[in-house]
Amino acid sequence: MTLAACLVFWTFVFADSGWGPILVPLSNQLQVSLTITGLFYVSWSTGYLPGALIGGSMLDRYGPRSVLVAALLIILCGLCAIFVGLLLPHSAPVIVLLVIAGLAGIGGGVIDATTNGLISAVYAERRGMALNLFNLLYPLGGLLVALIDAGLLRLFHNDPRPALIFTMCYAAGAMISLLGIPRGYRIEEEINRTGAIHDSVDSSPPSPSLVVVLAPVILVMIFTSGISSTVRAWAPAYLHVAYAQTPAIAAALSSITWALATGSRLGAAFLIVRIGSWRMVMLGVVLTLLGLAAVMLSPNAIIATLAIALTSIGLSPIFATCLAIGSERAGRSLGSVAGILLFVSGISTVFCSWFFGFLLNTVGPLWPVIFCFTFVILGGAMALRLRPAH
Repeated sequence: MTLAACLVFWTFVFADSGWGPILVPLSNQLQVSLTITGLFYVSWSTGYLPGALIGGSMLDRYGPRSVLVAALLIILCGLCAIFVGLLLPHSAPVIVLLVIAGLAGIGGGVIDATTNGLISAVYAERRGMALNLFNLLYPLGGLLVALIDAGLLRLFHNDPRPALIFTMCYAAGAMISLLGIPRGYRIEEEINRTGAIHDSVDSSPPSPSLVVVLAPVILVMIFTSGISSTVRAWAPAYLHVAYAQTPAIAAALSSITWALATGSRLGAAFLIVRIGSWRMVMLGVVLTLLGLAAVMLSPNAIIATLAIALTSIGLSPIFATCLAIGSERAGRSLGSVAGILLFVSGISTVFCSWFFGFLLNTVGPLWPVIFCFTFVILGGAMALRLRPAH
């Protein structure tokens, strides 16, 4: 069941991270500005919002298997429609393709909330470690899709359609793994069996009291999770604009950041057991600020890539650790908890991604980095409220 969750989660990762390497090729394919094609990721992230919120509640109510089947179908149909639009560029306006990307993002949000809620419930006794290990799949998947897309862009002369075909084929194959999840499985049954939580799980929609309990965690995620997704998605375009790297080279360079972030996430999964969740968040904030400062001072693409990698290393453990802290604070309705926090993360991603792209394409590459630096400082200030009482 864990393996199935991991394989399905990668469908979300490949679709979510896959926008970064193809933003510039999409601009050329559709003959529109990079600012417009950047809206594909913004639209996807906007659709992610209701998907995450609904997906968490549906997990509590219906169990993971049926919910994940529906989510995979949504992503697969959306990507197929975008592929047809690129295959016949005059058959659909760009605005229609953007709407389709948003609809596909609903499936991504459902997968993210459902799989994280499932892992949080199954491994309740080691939740912080388990969620960091599980979310290690995000940078690892981002590394794979960056390398694969770089090769496809080089092989097919910057044509974005082969990259979409790869993601569609993986989504179709991931459906097979859902046979590893029992049809009638419910996460509350696993919670009661392990004795991790003794209260019954409320399958009703999240109550205001749950939001109040999660308020400090929500504030931290507003200022950090959006920056994390934005840095990963816009890294190839940033290297292209700031240092005139070709799309294929920029995608290949961005894979370095994914590789280093993957290694750091693995270390964080074991370090969190020794230093605790709150210290892990603060350590991530400090490393992120150092990385962003280095990006602003980078004289060339190689140093900038390493600086972006340091930024990704710092950001990597923050999201999963905050998710673990939120689940521990709430102690119930773990699918709904994951949905709320991922919904907040999605809102942050939509705003940060749009504003980063706007600054990058209008006032230059320095200002979006300053914006990220400011947001992470605010996130660190909010994280001080998560400090344990003892």
